[in-house]
Order: sequence, then structure tokens, then C-alpha cells
Amino acid sequence: MSSDQGDDFNVNIFYPNAEKYYFLKDPLTIVDEGGVRTKRVMEWLSEDPVAFDIVRKETPFKVNKDVFDILISKLNAHHKEYVKKVLGLKFKIEFKGYSRPVQAAVPYSTKPVDFYKWWCSNQENVIMTIEEKVKLFNKVYLLKPTVLKREHKNLIKKT
Repeated sequence: MSSDQGDDFNVNIFYPNAEKYYFLKDPLTIVDEGGVRTKRVMEWLSEDPVAFDIVRKETPFKVNKDVFDILISKLNAHHKEYVKKVLGLKFKIEFKGYSRPVQAAVPYSTKPVDFYKWWCSNQENVIMTIEEKVKLFNKVYLLKPTVLKREHKNLIKKT
């Protein structure tokens, strides 16, 4: 059941396996800045869901619905900044003109000037990459240059 990596023959090492389907009771070894740690999936979800999610995406391995639901619940409840960073423009926001929360990518793409105005007051709600910011600033500059803040104009002039 365990898989060895390199010269490590410790039977208590359970490296992530992209071909394995993980359940709550399965053991999993994560190697990160915290060292080499082996825990059951349910313990990872309780103690360090961010480390679990990072490894899940890097490997990538599959998890059953219970594991996924608990992971998402833990991340949303206790690690909002991580979720915002990971989701970026996929993060759901309340936005004028929509009856329910919508992925930020929707107004970013369809209403760039309105999104820009909203984002300037809500930057902590949607984490964008520098490329996404430059693309937005360029769109706003083309559509309504007077709306664009000086600092953002200066950024697109540099690129």
C-alpha cells in the first residue's frame, strides 16, 4: 500500500499517488516546510487542510465526496485568504446586476469598467495575478481612460 520514493524504505511513508482514490481513513505522507508528516486524511483535514489541498492539486490525486466536502468546508471556514488566492477570478462575489453571487471572472470579462470600479474598493475580495490586473487596466483604459487611477495607468505604461 505504501509507495517508496528515492532511497526511503520506511513502511510508514505513504506518498501521494495520482492513481489512488483517497478516503477519510487512508494514510498520507506530506513533505513540506513542516517536514515529513504522515497522518490519516481525516487528520489532515482537521489539522492542516491547506497542506492537504496543495498536495492534492500538485499530485493530483482523487478524493471521495466526503473528503472533498469536508476539505472545502474547512478551507472556507478557516482559510478564506488561501481560498481567495487559489480561486482568483473564480471566487464568487456579490456584484450589481446579478441576483446571486457570481464568479468574479464574469463581470471582469463582460463589464470591465464596472468591475474595475468595484475591485478598487474591494481588492481584498478578489486576488488577481499581475497579468490579470494588466489586462483589466488595459481594457478600462481603452473603454474609459478617465476612470483608471494614476497608479494603474503607470503600471500599464511600464508593460
